[in-house]
Amino acid sequence: MSSEVATQTRTTDPTQSTGRRGNKPRTRGGAANAPRGGPNRAGGNTTNKVNEALLDTSVVKAGGGTDAVSKLPIAPSENGDIDICWICAEQVKYYAVSECNHRTCHVCALRLRALYKKMECTFCKETQNTVIFTKSPDAVFSSYAPESIPHRDSRLSISFETAEMMEESLLLLRFNCPDSECDYMGGGWGDLRLHARATHGKLMCDLCIRQKKVFSHEHTLYPPGVLAAHLPSMNLRPSKAALKEPIDGGVHPLCAFCKECFFGDDELYAHMRERHEECFVCKRNEVRDQYFQNYESMEQHFNTVHFPCTQSECQARKFVVFNTALDLKAHMVEEHGGDMSARDKKDARRIQADFTFE
Repeated sequence: MSSEVATQTRTTDPTQSTGRRGNKPRTRGGAANAPRGGPNRAGGNTTNKVNEALLDTSVVKAGGGTDAVSKLPIAPSENGDIDICWICAEQVKYYAVSECNHRTCHVCALRLRALYKKMECTFCKETQNTVIFTKSPDAVFSSYAPESIPHRDSRLSISFETAEMMEESLLLLRFNCPDSECDYMGGGWGDLRLHARATHGKLMCDLCIRQKKVFSHEHTLYPPGVLAAHLPSMNLRPSKAALKEPIDGGVHPLCAFCKECFFGDDELYAHMRERHEECFVCKRNEVRDQYFQNYESMEQHFNTVHFPCTQSECQARKFVVFNTALDLKAHMVEEHGGDMSARDKKDARRIQADFTFE
């Protein structure tokens, strides 16, 4: 069973729209998911710690005996119930369990499979060929009969206990408006962008849409002046207020040469290494991030700061540059000694020792 409604994992026509989502209350990862920092938050280090009392290594089979079960990384809430996801530290409404029997909340499981395209368990790295979404906090994977999980999304290889659970889970993958008071659902990113501008007077960041691994309703809607500060490559002047206040999602780094923004520093550095030039002498001297638009501009830097070889063959080879005058002299004798006079060779071999005695 699969939904025909456009989702973030399907290629859709951005001009199509499925309209509104009806009168049901909006759910963001399940109605039972508590806000971050709420009363069910199990401390600041919940995502990195697992209660050892929960790490049972065997489960009794229905017909007797035991099944070996890996440690279950679900942390307890304050009332003792196992209902806090160890990944996102949010209250669990539905559990996601696979053959390794490690559990996460259904939102994290859906995010990993649909957005990150990761099919392995985050805890043990075992491949999860099938994941079951269930209300049970402790039933092992092998205990589920096909008739107990009749609803399935074959594309994501997820089985669901109920049709309601499946509908609520797959709703997260649709093009839902990020405005928490709006129940609009579009037919694609283009459709959603038009809705945000026309209805809310706000804009969505195209760079975030392309690279940020979040559900559509988790994106940020920006006033035009704030988006200009968030995405400096836009041909808009950012508002004064946007420059003073922290910006949701931060600021995308900008290539000063190309005037193009990148999602993060890693993407910017990859671009700089591929499209521009980095001074290897400065890098060797632990002067980081010394980039130049092209070789011609870096050559000016070589002539000003370092010691390049000015012989025509070395100029044609490029990058024949040295950190010290002594290194350049050694190069001249070794590579170009045949063209040097005896006096020039003697001068090149002479080391000027500048000692200061106190």
